[in-house]
Amino acid sequence: MSAWKSIAVFIDYADPDYKILDYAGWLAQQCNAHLIGIFNMGALSAGAEGSSHVRGNAAIQEAIARRREREQKAVFEAGQRLAETGRRRGVSVEFRVLWRVSEAEEAALNSLHCDLVVIGDRRESCLPEGVTPERVVFEVGVPVIVVPEGWQQREDVKRVVVAWNATREARRAVSDALTYITMAEQTILLVVDPDKYEDRLGALPGMDAAHHLARHGGNVHTLTESSYGRPIDEVILSVAAKQDADLIIMGAYSKPRRRQLLFGGVTRSMLSGIRYPLLISR
Repeated sequence: MSAWKSIAVFIDYADPDYKILDYAGWLAQQCNAHLIGIFNMGALSAGAEGSSHVRGNAAIQEAIARRREREQKAVFEAGQRLAETGRRRGVSVEFRVLWRVSEAEEAALNSLHCDLVVIGDRRESCLPEGVTPERVVFEVGVPVIVVPEGWQQREDVKRVVVAWNATREARRAVSDALTYITMAEQTILLVVDPDKYEDRLGALPGMDAAHHLARHGGNVHTLTESSYGRPIDEVILSVAAKQDADLIIMGAYSKPRRRQLLFGGVTRSMLSGIRYPLLISR
């Protein structure tokens, strides 16, 4: 039985094909979860298309009417697509609208009482300013799945890759991702450069974690890789490519976040180059 019963998805107006909603609907069906669509209407007034410079009362009223019509059309379309997704996937849905351009705090609040948040990674986005996977994870404490632009999810979950380094953050991510791990046909527990962390990983790196996940119903295989000086994120992505992964799971910021912000790190590198759906948790 899935532990994810409420899944929130940020519906991005810049995503004309609603790919992120399709992914969230698929996941809600797999988990028999309630799907909450969060739509940022405030973004419609941002940018050149949403701004107007007019003079005169008649022109002002016309500009206001055009904007209201555009907003109503966009909200109706997003709500309709959410309803269609719910009917097609056989899940209950809920539609929430953020009304102003800068709605980061309200967006975080809408994520508070969910088991999972789904966010699309797009070059151009109309999400509320300041709403990032990092912010949701740190301020709300809810696990986030970041889905790359154009991702096509197959109906069955074949393989999941867990980036395991025996830290508290990795342990939390694995716990938060148990639903997905038990859905997968196979989970690869990846340990990179185990010799550098022998005090934490022991003689059989990842084996204790694999046994733990197996008791929850996961089909888990451990894999150790040496980086040979390559960035860790490149090793993780290389393994994900070889395994044709449906998801990568990792703990966010096992080192202090301020240090990673200044000097970089695995979390920031993974988030800056999303190629596979990525579940992060902390």
